[in-house]
Amino acid sequence: MGTVRNWIQRRVRDPLLAELRQGATPEGLAKSAAVGTVLAIVPIFGVTTGLCFFAGRLFRLNHVVLQLVNCLMYPLQLLLILPFLRIGETITSAERLTLSSASLAVEFSKSPWDFFEKFGKAIALSSLGWALCAPVALWTLNALLRVLFRKTAARFQ
Repeated sequence: MGTVRNWIQRRVRDPLLAELRQGATPEGLAKSAAVGTVLAIVPIFGVTTGLCFFAGRLFRLNHVVLQLVNCLMYPLQLLLILPFLRIGETITSAERLTLSSASLAVEFSKSPWDFFEKFGKAIALSSLGWALCAPVALWTLNALLRVLFRKTAARFQ
């Protein structure tokens, strides 16, 4: 358990504290982490890094935080593909597709092009599910993280 704690401190806590010490505001870090989280769970493999980069440039967000969160959220992205797909199917009254996160990852690693041809409908439906959930998730995460980063900043100053 100590090694997990050390890894989290070195890879998550320390970079965030370094950003605070270098002048980043808790609000800016919260906004960057919230946007990074929401973009990191987009149910399309291979696009999240680019989305985070462009969002960071467009909205002047902290790139270190965006990409850190993006990397940390990869397991959550895999877990949320099916719930987003089910939301999209429900909203559009589409026929239920039988997929698993593991089979999607295997198919994508074989050939991304064939994957998109084979699973285009699933990608569209899961993207719809994500788009419906993203605004609420972004607002909630930003509010919670703002409080957390303010308390953290006050504690370490």
